[in-house]
Amino acid sequence: MQNMIHINRTPGRMNAFSLLYLLFSLLLVQLFFPDRSLGQGDEVTSYINRYKQYEVSTGYYEEYEMRPRHESPLVRKFRSVDQEPFAYSSTSASIRNRNLLADSHRGIKFYDNRRCEECHLDETRDIHTTRANLTCRQCHGPEPIASLNHYYSPMNPIRKHAYICAKCHEGASASFATYVVHEPAPGSADARTGFPALYYSYWFMLILLAGTLAFFIPHAILMGLREMFGKKKIGDDDADRTH
Repeated sequence: MQNMIHINRTPGRMNAFSLLYLLFSLLLVQLFFPDRSLGQGDEVTSYINRYKQYEVSTGYYEEYEMRPRHESPLVRKFRSVDQEPFAYSSTSASIRNRNLLADSHRGIKFYDNRRCEECHLDETRDIHTTRANLTCRQCHGPEPIASLNHYYSPMNPIRKHAYICAKCHEGASASFATYVVHEPAPGSADARTGFPALYYSYWFMLILLAGTLAFFIPHAILMGLREMFGKKKIGDDDADRTH
């Protein structure tokens, strides 16, 4: 009888031990692998890459998705690039307007061995590059890189918001895509063409600052000399009176 009781109790102890072991294992999994233990939790990625898998465009757009017919008067198109008198190579000498090319870098000598910042150094100092640590290819795409105004280019203003901006900015609209990422220097000729309000405001404030300093610095120097020599003269007069 005692042997039978001993035999019946042994499986119960083993089941209790197995249950405790299973609970302890689940606790460890919960502590060290919380996302896997939940199973249905959303995958958390970086803010920059969070919505890329959802932003797959069909390429067809309705009228409300297009760029507005009237652009902002404060932001205009920049003048065309590559208007230098000497081209990079003989084959590119005949190309003066690269705004409508399927390959905007066609004819540039040693292009395969060049880096983007060799020719576009100022464009590498924008907020996307310095803060978000994005590369040129993430927006401009692989080779061949079409011109901005080429009809089938993903950077074309009619589809830029869906093909480029929406990769990181969920729900980006056409007005959102009018933001100029590679902003020029405020006092440059490019700013006069693209940002006339910024250009003239910059020069107005600069002239105002220069005029203010040009007036008050000599005024302060003259007033200081006047005070210094005036006090010295008064001191000499007082000394003469005492004698």
